[in-house]
Amino acid sequence: MKKIYFDDISNIKKNWQKSGVLILGLLLIIFGTFTDILSEDWNKWMKASGFLLFSIYYLRKVIRKNYVQWNKIGMTVRINTYLLEKRITFKEINSYELINDNLRVFQSNKTMELDLSNVLESDKERLIKIIEHNTEENNS
Repeated sequence: MKKIYFDDISNIKKNWQKSGVLILGLLLIIFGTFTDILSEDWNKWMKASGFLLFSIYYLRKVIRKNYVQWNKIGMTVRINTYLLEKRITFKEINSYELINDNLRVFQSNKTMELDLSNVLESDKERLIKIIEHNTEENNS
């Protein structure tokens, strides 16, 4: 059984570490590019460190096979693949069902199927709770 990595990007206060890493990386790039306070070598190292922080932050989404990222508007789901993502908009969800480890999400213009057979039971429940909570919030 595989674990799903969940990433809630809707609350900045809750995720202050992620924001801090991005701000630190941005500051390193800016100071490394536009200041002459330190030597040229230090400026290069500052820029490189800033770009490295940005790369690490964004690569964690790419290197994980089972990944769910969501906010109040929708979610991006990648299950059992590194490249193919499925996007779900919460306002468009009419209903959903979980039958034999296969999650079907019925949207107004399409039906999306996710094979959850290799996923932990607790992660399936969390995925359904996220869909339930955000669908109710957007449709009420």
